[in-house]
Amino acid sequence: MVGCAVPQPRGGGALSHVVEPSTQNGYWLYLPSEYVRATEAERRTRRWPLVVSFHGMKPFDKAHSQALEWQQEADRFGYIVIAPQLSSPDVLYEFPLRHRTDEFQQDARASIAIVNHVLATTSADPSNVLSTSWSSGGYIAHYMVNQFPERFTCLAVRQSNFTTAVLDPAVVRRSLYHPVLIVFTEHDAPICQQESTSAIQWYLDHGYKNVFWVKIKDLGHERTPDMAADFFGRIAGTLPTRPPAALASRQAIDGNAEGLAFFAGKFGALTLPPTAIAGANANRNGSFATQSPTLRNGPRPLATDIHERRNESPPALSDMSPATANLSPLAIRVTSSVGVEQVMVAFSADCPIEWQRSANFLWTLDGAPICSGPSGQKLITGAGVHTLGVVVVTSDGQEHRSSRRINVLDRANAEVRGNNR
Repeated sequence: MVGCAVPQPRGGGALSHVVEPSTQNGYWLYLPSEYVRATEAERRTRRWPLVVSFHGMKPFDKAHSQALEWQQEADRFGYIVIAPQLSSPDVLYEFPLRHRTDEFQQDARASIAIVNHVLATTSADPSNVLSTSWSSGGYIAHYMVNQFPERFTCLAVRQSNFTTAVLDPAVVRRSLYHPVLIVFTEHDAPICQQESTSAIQWYLDHGYKNVFWVKIKDLGHERTPDMAADFFGRIAGTLPTRPPAALASRQAIDGNAEGLAFFAGKFGALTLPPTAIAGANANRNGSFATQSPTLRNGPRPLATDIHERRNESPPALSDMSPATANLSPLAIRVTSSVGVEQVMVAFSADCPIEWQRSANFLWTLDGAPICSGPSGQKLITGAGVHTLGVVVVTSDGQEHRSSRRINVLDRANAEVRGNNR
């Protein structure tokens, strides 16, 4: 079977095999290099998005291979990666999958237990969890978002299988706004191409608001974690530490407008649930049609799964220009409040930790919505003084607001303006 080798280089983090105690199901855990080097206190001061990668058919693919292929991307973005050991994707069992077999349902239960175990024993971010897959691992990757939307933030499947037989259309309303990326290739296995196309149609037919799909030129049934990693980074508001070498060589030959825009690096327009927009009430003119915010925080974790994290400090970015101290429980931290044109500004809400889990966030730049969630990033291209704002609506309905000014200098006159500010 073509494409089963793992060509991606190894990372600099730590890979280990772990057994989840309640189900006794094994999984591979990869902690990125920055996480390994950090102290426990440092780990708690930033978010570590969690990738759950479901492997394809054994013996052609396995959990260990998924953990290996994700290492470079995990190091680039700061992802914690887990690869559950599954029973159902196996040449000995049903394929194509057309039933929720006993093995399939066992895999689903074990996978949820594994995710909860990792959230309880590491500093993984419970508000940013990706369901991803390669090959026949797609069956369960799609299923997990359908059945457990409160646990998974988004879906990114790569050359993966799909069936409606395991999905429940009655519960799609719970995941309608979850971002979905479907990637397949020109020379992929015919069944993966067919079922990827079926998956696209199913999500569109059921009214999913944020569907992206791309068909990649020349490649066969090969591993493409870079595509899912980049997509997840944009959803989670996580910047890579170095350029994506693999992505630069990809060429798209088909896709929808959203998928092709993502592929071209122009991602940034996702649709938010109406309740989030109405609750935040950030735009007094009521116009959100021309610029939909990026869905940053996704589904919120179950409170019982958090494992005593009440004393954590809220995540923060280094703030080179602190805001004036005030009595408000809400403030904005930014990487820099002064920059030259084409400046990428990363930002986060400095607020009570409980808000990070339960509140609705809406960020605006000069009054236009740009993203949601406790943090994000924005490329600011125009010179001038811009206003970055955030509206937070807590679970009890209280509204809090904060804003920061971002001074973007004209590139041609940056030195002069820098001396005058």
